[in-house]
Amino acid sequence: MDIKDFILVKKNFLSKDKCLSLIERFKDKVQPGERKGFGYDAFDMEETADFDEIDNTLRPFVRAYIKKFPEVHITWDKWALTSMRFKKFNPGKAFTAWHSEHSRRYSTRILNFQLYLSTHNCGTKFYNGKVIKSEIGKAVIFPSYFTHTHKGQRCPNRKTRYLITGYFNFLSQKM
Repeated sequence: MDIKDFILVKKNFLSKDKCLSLIERFKDKVQPGERKGFGYDAFDMEETADFDEIDNTLRPFVRAYIKKFPEVHITWDKWALTSMRFKKFNPGKAFTAWHSEHSRRYSTRILNFQLYLSTHNCGTKFYNGKVIKSEIGKAVIFPSYFTHTHKGQRCPNRKTRYLITGYFNFLSQKM
């Protein structure tokens, strides 16, 4: 029996030039120390035109996710991308605590995505041992639940890392 992992990875989802452009656009907007203890500085993108641009860019990837995992189609009209964050990890920093994106505080999260904007000899490690390496332009979508507990890996080359993460949440008005 082939068990689905409900993780979709697409290499070269964004071009190298697009990734470098996004880094230049946001790197000076991060709030240093705002995410103290989590290993990164961030810029929340919800109230920007960039949010809509990236949401529109992600739509074909979300459709591919639904096509690969048709079970998700049952609820697709009840959730949407509602939050997005540009993250900067300084050399030697990573969010190394095991966690899932669904919690009491974030009880409506259903899926999350990551857009890797830089390449490093590290990535996202899932509790089951699977590792998704950070490669410029790579996109990843996976469930927010305990089934996809994960943590970040430290870059052994001590480079600054950049990515954009976001969360698809159930919308209460459509429930």
